[in-house]
Amino acid sequence: MSYLPLMPTDDSAAINIGPRERLKRRVMGVVSLMFGAGLAFWLMTAGAPRWSRIVIFFPLWLAGLGLLQAREKTCIALAARGLCNMDEGEEAVKDQRLVDALRVKARRINRRALMIAAAITLVALAFPRL
Repeated sequence: MSYLPLMPTDDSAAINIGPRERLKRRVMGVVSLMFGAGLAFWLMTAGAPRWSRIVIFFPLWLAGLGLLQAREKTCIALAARGLCNMDEGEEAVKDQRLVDALRVKARRINRRALMIAAAITLVALAFPRL
């Protein structure tokens, strides 16, 4: 049974994932971060053209999404569909104000992940070969 309808509807208190779901996203974030960093290192040491390093953006974006969703206790995909998963399966969120707060929070998480990935990718593009 979900406790979401009892929560305040301000954006900082709006959550839609439980501890196991947060762990999944944290693991995805760490694995994606390691993959992106390894890929960047390999491209820089292998002498690949600078613009080929742009491919690190996607794993870095996934890393940001995973880690930010875990920290904020909010899944952006579930928020978009008005659902929650408090480790007991997906359920519909009945309070529309809470759904709206989750969607605002989800947009902020996605923006932050995009900005982090873009900033790190630009740094990787700026460095010459190692």
